Amino acid sequence: MTSTTPRPTAVGYVSASDPEVLDAQRHAVTEYARVEGFALAQIVTDRFDGFTLSQVVQAARLHEARLVIVPADTTLATAHARLVHELEPDGAACTVIDASAAAAVQPRTDAVAPRLTDALRPRTARHAARTTQ
Repeated sequence: MTSTTPRPTAVGYVSASDPEVLDAQRHAVTEYARVEGFALAQIVTDRFDGFTLSQVVQAARLHEARLVIVPADTTLATAHARLVHELEPDGAACTVIDASAAAAVQPRTDAVAPRLTDALRPRTARHAARTTQ
């Protein structure tokens, strides 16, 4: 019997008020985790750039993540050094990715596993009206 080693866990972070930018960032984070061999436990979505560093660190701790993935076009990316400092005691790291380059990675077509973002419900007209006001 072969034993498979579980993949290390990662948490992603995305932040934008534009839904299309959020989708691109989610895709980039998901693809980066897949290509690097991480199990993506959660993508923390910050629509209004109001999350604190400690909230992102707490999400990483909750999932015992070894990596936090942050797109370069988010405000949190500018606090990379501080985020690394906060994650180190838990043995985790942070990487800043170029969302535009990561989004260009071709998705797998062999359907090994669905993306976590596939389970997200589509935006409804009512939800869109609430978030654009």
